[in-house]
Amino acid sequence: MPAAVAIFALFMVVALTAGLVFNTLTVALPKIVDERIGGGIPLVVVGGLSTAVFLCGGLAQIAVGRLVERFPPHLLFAAIALIQFAGVAWAVRATGTTLVVALAVTMAAIYGQITVNDLVIARYTADAWRGRVYAVRYFFTFMVSGVAVSMIAFLYARGGFDLVLDATAIIALGFLIAVLLIALIANGVEKTRMVQQPAE
Repeated sequence: MPAAVAIFALFMVVALTAGLVFNTLTVALPKIVDERIGGGIPLVVVGGLSTAVFLCGGLAQIAVGRLVERFPPHLLFAAIALIQFAGVAWAVRATGTTLVVALAVTMAAIYGQITVNDLVIARYTADAWRGRVYAVRYFFTFMVSGVAVSMIAFLYARGGFDLVLDATAIIALGFLIAVLLIALIANGVEKTRMVQQPAE
């Protein structure tokens, strides 16, 4: 039971932090590109670059869907969380073409973690808790969408997108820590299953 409670609590942290990172960057991304690419690029170019970044996220979901068949999902989840944090941290001070690449890496990780997140919940949450985890997770994820918009406005007024991205990087770090703890618990579960598996 203590492990089930810990997993439940960690998935709630994951839902809150992942939801904030997802909503903050998807809402603010076109304006970040517009302000930090430089050179007063036309709006159609801003839209095209933003679309390309989002496309990287969609392609990442397909790729992760194939990777979960080859790697343990909890380890893949941890790797993607690390990439997401690295991408946001990279985007904090990036400009020009480098910014687009950093945002593409970040968006790929943001969308990729959605695919593996569901699988990890299904595999490592106790049967009695699974429905609650999914319900509360989606509630938190959608609830923070409004919080993210307010957060962008509040932080932007006080420090521009530098402050918005700094805060997002801190939130992404919280997400990474929670995912690493989930991976640690899941690794123990996997070892227990191997020990309990009867010899052939």
